[in-house]
Amino acid sequence: MLNRIGARIAAAAIVSLTAAGTAMAAAPKVYTLDGTYLEIAKQRLATNDASVKPAYDALIVKADAALKAQPEAVTKKGLTPPSGDKHDYISMGPYWWPNPDTKDGLPYIRKDGQTNPSSKNSDTDSVRIQFMCNGTRDLSLAYFFSGDKKYAEQAASFIRTWFLDPATRMNPNLRFGQAVPGVVDGRGIGLIDTRNFWMVIDAVGLIQDSGALKPAEVDALKKWFADFTTWMTTSPTGREEFAWGNNHGTFFDAQVANYALFYGDAKLAAQTVKDAQTLRMAAQIARDGKIWYELERTQPYHYQVFNLEAQTRLARYSEQTGIEPNTWNLVQDERSIKGGIDFAVGYVKDPKSWPFKDMKGVEFDAALNLLLQAARAYPKDKEKYVELLQYIPASLKSDPSWLLWPVK
Repeated sequence: MLNRIGARIAAAAIVSLTAAGTAMAAAPKVYTLDGTYLEIAKQRLATNDASVKPAYDALIVKADAALKAQPEAVTKKGLTPPSGDKHDYISMGPYWWPNPDTKDGLPYIRKDGQTNPSSKNSDTDSVRIQFMCNGTRDLSLAYFFSGDKKYAEQAASFIRTWFLDPATRMNPNLRFGQAVPGVVDGRGIGLIDTRNFWMVIDAVGLIQDSGALKPAEVDALKKWFADFTTWMTTSPTGREEFAWGNNHGTFFDAQVANYALFYGDAKLAAQTVKDAQTLRMAAQIARDGKIWYELERTQPYHYQVFNLEAQTRLARYSEQTGIEPNTWNLVQDERSIKGGIDFAVGYVKDPKSWPFKDMKGVEFDAALNLLLQAARAYPKDKEKYVELLQYIPASLKSDPSWLLWPVK
């Protein structure tokens, strides 16, 4: 069975690389995804390859839905931030509720694990920002794979509305992220809300040849991210997030490196990645691959792979900075990203053997993403990761990871 799968994948790769030729040289300029792998997926789609077709079909369904949606903006929220300016982003700590013992409900009180619906509705921006990011990603990928300009135009509209239009743009700060009414106007951990801005940045490269975004608009977007990065790295709120020793700190560095690469600060990107090799990777991942700070949570598998999502992004950015060895291949004190990945994906084969008390258990979609990226990053161990792919449920054949990281 595995030999047949391997043969089919190898044959598809040969067809892709042979037929693509010139197309490979014109791979899109992306930073978190890999343009070469996206080109491989595109070529496989041309032959209706079953390894990517279900994911593409699911992508088009989502992109078509995004075509019908109005672009989101921070100015649409029901609540007004303490600044009085609706251009300022605001989100609420999800486990905080009005105080039943006071007339005005202040200060809010914490109910661990119980999500306040007002933290996930149109009063604030936390749902809105993820809709914008996911929609921009889906639309830009749909354009890249289909060539239909309507997707690029809508992706550009999403970006323009959130970041550029003076009437609707977000101010480049997160002063009021993860606020707790009556307690604090904003917290550093709110910066986790912007972790998917990479989707916007990669979308720029994916739709570039469509002309949907003008060069001046791209320059303005780069300026926005430069301003946001300055706020992240200099404000008390941003420094508070930087200081976290778990996924929050890792995602902070991943964001800074990504934004710096996008707007052209190569020095900041390289220094951030270099520092993170010790501060995030070696300081967080144990010699046996466990990320103990995450394994203490009520959903330990989720948080192990969530941290690794940020770690792998940093590794991807390290490829683009010239640092040697890059983060994928670095081993410090017997600690490595590969060790963290191997620990997590090892339970795909027998999820019931996961040894931690866990509200959800093994998350196969997250494990799939790690397996496919590991097959790319560690060619000597590719067969091991490909073998584990057979344990991914068939229901995930439409997961976008198959399209974004096809086995080469």
